[in-house]
Order: sequence, then C-alpha cells, then structure tokens
Amino acid sequence: MSHQIKCYPLGNADTSLVLLKNGKRILFDYANTKTDADDDKSIDLPAELNTDVENDFDVVAFTHADEDHVTGFSEYFFLEHDTKYQKGNRKKIKDIWVPAAVLLQKDADIKHDDGKLLKKEARYRLKNKSGIKVFSSPDKLKDWLKGEGIKYDEVKHLIVNAGQIVPDWSLENEGIEFFVHSPFAEHVDDRDIDRNEACIIVQAVFDNTISSKLIFGADGLWEVWNDIVDISKYFKRTGRLEWDIFHISHHSSYLSLNSEKGETKTVPTEQIKWLFETQGKDGSILVSPSLPIPTDYEAVQPPHRQAANYYEDVADLKNGEYKVTMEHPSKESPETLIIDIDDTSGATIIKATSSFAFVTNRPAPKAG
Repeated sequence: MSHQIKCYPLGNADTSLVLLKNGKRILFDYANTKTDADDDKSIDLPAELNTDVENDFDVVAFTHADEDHVTGFSEYFFLEHDTKYQKGNRKKIKDIWVPAAVLLQKDADIKHDDGKLLKKEARYRLKNKSGIKVFSSPDKLKDWLKGEGIKYDEVKHLIVNAGQIVPDWSLENEGIEFFVHSPFAEHVDDRDIDRNEACIIVQAVFDNTISSKLIFGADGLWEVWNDIVDISKYFKRTGRLEWDIFHISHHSSYLSLNSEKGETKTVPTEQIKWLFETQGKDGSILVSPSLPIPTDYEAVQPPHRQAANYYEDVADLKNGEYKVTMEHPSKESPETLIIDIDDTSGATIIKATSSFAFVTNRPAPKAG
C-alpha cells in the first residue's frame, strides 16, 4: 500500500488531499472555483473529493481565509455553529486547523461570506474546546479568550505554535507527522493582520523506507520564508526544511521568492535559494497550484513567468519535475495531479490519460 497526494486543477486556487494508507483523509484548503463558463477547465471539486471521502474528513486545514482557499466550503461541509449548514449530504470535519488570524480578523476586512463563516465555525469549536487546532498563540488570541470567559489553560492543548509537531499525528501511529513552520505570534500581534503572512506552513513527513517529505507552502511571502530559514538554521533543525515535494507558495508568484520580479527570471533571496537548491532532494517534485504559466513577462497577477523560470531551473537541478495543476497533463484537459508515495520508489507522479494510468520513471529520491 502507499500514501497519495492529490492536487486539484482549480485555476489560481488551492486544494490538496492527503490519503494515508491507514485510511485517514487530510485536506489542505477547499476552493470550489468551478463556474458555468465554457472555457473554465477547473474540475468539479465536490465530485472529485467524493470519490475518495465517503463520510468524514479527519482533518481539513484552512491555511488562511483568502477566497482562493475557502470558496464554497460552507456549501460542502457540515458546520457545527449553525443548523442552516447541517442539511443534506454534507461532509463532516473531525478536526479543523486554522491560523489564529482566522479567529481574530475583523469582519470588515473579510471580503467574502465563506471567510466570515470559517471565522464563526472556528470560534464556535474553540469555545466548545473540541474539533479544532489553532496555529500560534498571539496575545490578541489570549485577550479574545479572556473576553469570552475562557481560560487559556483550558484550550492550550488545542493550540500549536511554530517549532512544534502537531499533536495526535505521529509516524508510529498514523504514518505521518506535521512540523509547523508558520505562523508566528508576531504575524498577528502589534500589526494589522496580513493573511498571507499569518498562514499555516508545515512540513509533512511520511513513514516510508525511502523517506518522503512534503512542504505545504500556502501563500507564504518571501519575508516569511526568510524568517523560517533563519530560525530553522538558528535552532539547528534544517532537516525540517528538507523536501521531496514542494507545494509552491502563492501560485508561483515572484513575491514568494523576492521583492523584485526580475526581467526574465526571479532571483530568490539567499535564504530561499538555499531552501530550494540545497534542501530539495534528487528527483523532487515542485507543484504550482495555478493557472497555466503565461508567456507574457509583464503579467501582473500570478503565476509569473519569471518565478516559473526559477522553479523550472530548480527542477532541472534536482533531476525532478515542475508541475502546474492547470497544465497537467495538458492545458486543454487538466486532470487531478496524483503523487504516489510508497516504500520502493518514494514520491512519484501517476500519469493519467482517459484510458489508463502509469507511473513516471524518475530516479527515486534519496533517503534522508
């Protein structure tokens, strides 16, 4: 048996499903972007997820509350805070993961209904002290708890800070562990909340004979990545930034590499260069959850051609692959990108066509 990761073609939006060989199902973000437009090649996300998840999700991690990470979640999931969202064949969530910013952001700063509903659901679960993990413990969160009459000690077991492994998930018992890199408390305290700064970034490690490590980059900006690298080096835990699979931040935006786009290629900061060129393993996979890469170097919105050129260079350096969700296997007919993780070959992409599927012949990633 093997673990699998499924990354869905949804335009510039994120949803990835981790299917563990023990039957557990872990979803990172939910953005049902499908429209009725004839030229919309995004998949029908609910239908795709229903093929793999019959009843409940063990975890749904909302890395942050931007529209491209939460769109349509209130139509698909059973929400505990309001009976209005409990009718029909809705999927239940055993454990929701959210950054503290989701609970603390002002409604006036949330521009769409699903973001506001996620805030209500997260607050309801935290008040009931179950079914949630909150990432980071800023003073603003402690002040909110106090205002609700909740003692911090009563819920601290539900709060996970950067530098910790998520409780209840271990290599021995579940076949996977999650190490938290972000958010930091200061991403919320003493400043206006920037959802991209305060998003959840984790390294997932799978229990394979050939070690497989996945980094979920969410919408991490270059300043956040610089801090993550500097802190990891300071505390001598650079192994927590090794990767065989990198779920690229912010749809291949140059702003996840550096402040300057560059003319033909984005030059990353020294920290980010080290993260990609030193920490990536041989045969690694880079996944861009995005629209097709434009040929126009002047494109304002991601994905950016300059950033893609850098990621393609990294893939070449690592004898690996750079995959764009809306280009796999083709721009004309994108399909779910499936990465298989087993004991013999590590992480490999399953190539699918309308009639059959096969696994690419890539060198297996090095152990370690």
